Amino acid sequence: MKILSSGGAGGPNDTQSRGLAQFLTQRVGQSFVVENRTGAGGIVAGEACVKSPPDGYTLCTFGSGAIGWTPVLTHMPYDPIKDLTGVFHMGFIDSIISAHPSVPADSLGDLVALAKAKPGYVTWAAFGLTTSSYFYVKWLQKFKKVQILIVPYKTAIQAQQAVVSGETMVNIYTAGQTIPMIKAGKVKALAINSDKRLPELPNVQTDAEAGFDLPLVRSWFGMLAPAATPREILLRLNSEMNQVMGDPKYAELYMRRLGFRDAHMDVDQFNAFLRKNRADFEKFAREMGLEKK
Repeated sequence: MKILSSGGAGGPNDTQSRGLAQFLTQRVGQSFVVENRTGAGGIVAGEACVKSPPDGYTLCTFGSGAIGWTPVLTHMPYDPIKDLTGVFHMGFIDSIISAHPSVPADSLGDLVALAKAKPGYVTWAAFGLTTSSYFYVKWLQKFKKVQILIVPYKTAIQAQQAVVSGETMVNIYTAGQTIPMIKAGKVKALAINSDKRLPELPNVQTDAEAGFDLPLVRSWFGMLAPAATPREILLRLNSEMNQVMGDPKYAELYMRRLGFRDAHMDVDQFNAFLRKNRADFEKFAREMGLEKK
């Protein structure tokens, strides 16, 4: 069985996709192989998925941007809601707004104050125009009235590496992969994008605590299949994946370590979530004045 991952190698999508493939292979006795199909905000993977036979042998993993933002802001050759169907919610993911140690700001409030004092001075590494990293800074620009220079990168890892090297000042990236960088002194945490503080960083405020209650920025990942895939196959796959999520070894390696939180959704709940998420993103785009291109 084939899993098409829209994420870059080594990123959270790719890493968890490979973890699921490994544990599912062991569990069901059938080989699951991951292929990376990156590019165009998830459209490359999505188009390949839509064109695959709906027999359950091709599954596809996406981040929230590819399913939520890309169809809202981009004219696409397919509609993720109509042409794909949800199989399994892979979890929500906590993220950290972090900065290079040389940046003269120790909190998100400090960063906004710096951006107001020096318009265009602060640089923000964004990985794609339909991702949480991009919309987080766009929200700051619009509602906090700051000029922050957005520097585009192809993948989340490249954006974070740019902050580590000092090429760019700030980014938002997954908690599981950012915390080791913080402990090593490579970056510093400004705020947590989550509904509660992280036990590893108890003194770092959430963005809401700091007065930055941004809607729809929290990332999630999910597995989908071609729309006509038989329901019985979807139910079986969802059941097997929920069993994998309940494995303590998997939870430690591919959930807690990466900063994922289990969403606990069945097939119907996940598809209802996808529809609501699309509606929420459309509303947010209108509020931000963003138009489809």
